[in-house]
Amino acid sequence: MDISKIGGLGNLLSSGKAASGAAAGGPSFGDLVQNMVNTTVESQKKAEGLTMAAATGENVPLHEIVQAISQAELTLQTMVTVRDKAVEAYQEIIRMPI
Repeated sequence: MDISKIGGLGNLLSSGKAASGAAAGGPSFGDLVQNMVNTTVESQKKAEGLTMAAATGENVPLHEIVQAISQAELTLQTMVTVRDKAVEAYQEIIRMPI
């Protein structure tokens, strides 16, 4: 599974950064999502690296591999849940009468 394509999401999210981030005085929603995507990608890479190290015969403790895979799975599930909620909110807004 190639997750490198997720990195292109940053260009989409940063286009609205100036308008929304400056008005609120804090990080924009796009910044928060981008940070979450980066965290997800990093945890996936860490889990993949530890798994590959164990597969090539390096001395990697099994509990570290299991923890890394569990963390990667948890961050991915969280990211998917946030995406689903954002899509659901968008659909609710679209259904509102003007």
